[in-house]
This record gives sequence, C-alpha cells and structure tokens, in this order.
Amino acid sequence: MENAITQFTYLPSSKAEREVFVQMCVDEITSGTRNPLEFEIMLKNLEETISAIRKRPEVKEIVLEEAEKYPEKTISFKGVKITKASKTTFYFNECGDSVYNELATQLSNLKEKVKERETFLKTIKPGMEIPDVNTGEIIRPPQTATTSYLTISLP
Repeated sequence: MENAITQFTYLPSSKAEREVFVQMCVDEITSGTRNPLEFEIMLKNLEETISAIRKRPEVKEIVLEEAEKYPEKTISFKGVKITKASKTTFYFNECGDSVYNELATQLSNLKEKVKERETFLKTIKPGMEIPDVNTGEIIRPPQTATTSYLTISLP
C-alpha cells in the first residue's frame, strides 16, 4: 500500500453514495454472489482499522488542530457540517468529600443488591410463581428475548 489513505477514496463519500453502496453490498450477499461470512470478516477488519486510526493520539491531535484553523464553532467542509465541541470530566472521588464517598459506596452496594436480586429472579422458571413472604406479591419469571449474533476474533 504505497498510499494507504487512497484506499478510502474507493468508499462512499456522501450519504447518497453510502445508501447505494450499502444496497449493492446487501444485494451481493442476498444473491449469493459473496460469501456472507467472508463479508462479515471484511466488515470486522474495516471497523477495527477505522477504530484504530481514530484512537491514535497523534491523529486526534492533528484533526483537532486542523479544525481550529476555522474560527466558527460549526463549519462546513466539503459539504459536511463539522461542529467543534468539548467535554469536561469530573473526578468526584478525588475531592476529599466524605459525603460524596459515602453516597457512592451506598450506590455501589445498591447496585450489588440489584444484581443479586436479578440473579435470584433468573432462577425462576417459566410457569413458576413464587409468593414473596415479605410483601405478599406473586413473583413470576422475568420476560426474556434471545438475540443470535457472531463474535469475530481477528488474528
């Protein structure tokens, strides 16, 4: 790959192009022209490649530097709207505030109790009803939904 970024120029560069491209891919898969698993591996590789590029600090930095050349908060670049934004992260556990730390501990304990209750509720089988001795409520098994998916681990 003499020019890696040139490879991206073969991909859609607008919403309309993307919609056409997506439909073409769907048609190739559903018609049997391409092996669906092979295609899924291609997508996984592409996802991880894009993610790895975006996560690189030097890429983030240079992209932000380029955006800062424009004084407006929202700019239009090659027909795309780009809005500059920032976020502030607070690290409350480092404040030395005992009230906050106590509340955070209580919340953590509550989350653990909820998890324990969920574990109990998962043991109730369909068709079973269990009376709660403390409240008199009839507890039934939680409703479920099953989703099938693939996990792809790239070498």
